[in-house]
Amino acid sequence: MPVPSAPKAPTALPTTLPPHLGLPELRLGAAKVDEAARQLFGVVTRTPLQHNARLSAKTPGQVWVKREDTQPVRSYKLRGAYRLLASLDDTTTEVVCASAGNHAQGVAYACSALGIRGTVFLPSTTPPQKRARIASIGGDWITITIAGETYDDAHSAATAHSNQTGAVIVPAFDDLRTLVGQGTVAVEIIAQLGRAPDRIIVPVGGGGLLAGMATWLRARHSEVDLIGVEPEGAASMAAALTADHPVTLPDLDTFVDGAAVRRAGDITFPIIRDSGAKLVSVSTAAVCVEMLDLYQVDGIIAEPAGALATSAIGRAFDGDMGGLTVCVVSGGNNDVTRYPDVMERASHEQR
Repeated sequence: MPVPSAPKAPTALPTTLPPHLGLPELRLGAAKVDEAARQLFGVVTRTPLQHNARLSAKTPGQVWVKREDTQPVRSYKLRGAYRLLASLDDTTTEVVCASAGNHAQGVAYACSALGIRGTVFLPSTTPPQKRARIASIGGDWITITIAGETYDDAHSAATAHSNQTGAVIVPAFDDLRTLVGQGTVAVEIIAQLGRAPDRIIVPVGGGGLLAGMATWLRARHSEVDLIGVEPEGAASMAAALTADHPVTLPDLDTFVDGAAVRRAGDITFPIIRDSGAKLVSVSTAAVCVEMLDLYQVDGIIAEPAGALATSAIGRAFDGDMGGLTVCVVSGGNNDVTRYPDVMERASHEQR
């Protein structure tokens, strides 16, 4: 099958989009995603959309990758963080967030750009590389505090800090303002392709990226199949869909730190449930194999969560994978000291 020609990126995000299909909008509202796309133009990087020969060889169709690892903070999280902070009124003097690392970088970037002081709470599992990046990006505008071993521990500490100081919480995923910013990834994909792909595959932690993209796509391009990929040891959204409400996972594997969330969001869950998106999970070994392939074959440095979507290609699907598939490479904040562990874990799938 011939490789499709590279899409030509327009000089600006579109101000008019394809007509509404008449389908019921989800709670978030696709118009808010459009608004966020216009607001973020010139703030976030319009990340590349690239054909990937290695992944395409695993399917009857073509696979393209959306390179959110090339954002200034090396992940899509900047989109939601900046959108929320930019919506605050002029009386806001401090914000606070919990993060596994990438959302905190987005908050740090927005705090520095907008002149707002911020405190970020990180779990102890946050790699040193991410901690250093947060400090470098935020400078004097950001204070870093380590709290607990998981994202959920950090979230509890951030909530307590907000209650004590009045700092405005900037949720990593469970806030409509965060979601609309993250959903702008879908707007860019369609604009860059010049058409809707057959399917889009995204990583899932708390569900902000999938929920935001689903809202816009279900209103504008309902024909696109949406697939979310979770780590097997942290499949909180799948657990929520099974129970029909968010539940707390009793055990949590934190290796895929950017998606290691013990409980899916109260806002993201119903959006994803009602969107009809499909969820699959992949093993840690599969993620590690894909991290190495992205690095050695494609020249892409991906963190574990950044490799989630592409790790599902050739592994987690039983149906037709023909046509055009877009995978979101969500983040590239990988600490080089983790590679020996990544190689060891990868070996368990290769045996």
